[in-house]
Amino acid sequence: MTKHGPPPDAARGIRAAARRLVASGAVGDDRTRRPGAVGTPVPVRAPSGELNSWFVPVAADGDRLAAFLQLLPDGTLMRFSSFAAPPPAADWLDARTILRRARAGQRPGETPGRPFLTYDRNPDRLAWGVIFTDASGAERLVFVAGDTVYSPPAGGGVGG
Repeated sequence: MTKHGPPPDAARGIRAAARRLVASGAVGDDRTRRPGAVGTPVPVRAPSGELNSWFVPVAADGDRLAAFLQLLPDGTLMRFSSFAAPPPAADWLDARTILRRARAGQRPGETPGRPFLTYDRNPDRLAWGVIFTDASGAERLVFVAGDTVYSPPAGGGVGG
């Protein structure tokens, strides 16, 4: 997967757009409108490695994820989703937690790569991808979505 980074200040602009959407009442509720609730945007990669969209977390009290916005690269709202039972933020934001979960799908002799936020077939099916490489150089993708770890369906691949 080729990874092309977004412009250096893109995340700042996306976060500002997300804050405006939340503050205006266009999305969210009282839980999401408190100061500091809108977190740091995470790039969502398409199968080609290009930037597809941004995942913008919205924190609940403490270390929980109340909701998220998914914005297109130009800041347009793609979707907003809130959680009735907010999951731990680490399930979606902490690379070590995601990698630890991905290792549940690791096979003997494989080495995990760095987690990257992507999607399973459709951009609204967000999941962290971890590519495992074996001694021969063969690669295999494992998805992590919250506390769920799975391999894409045969012939599926990222976005396939």
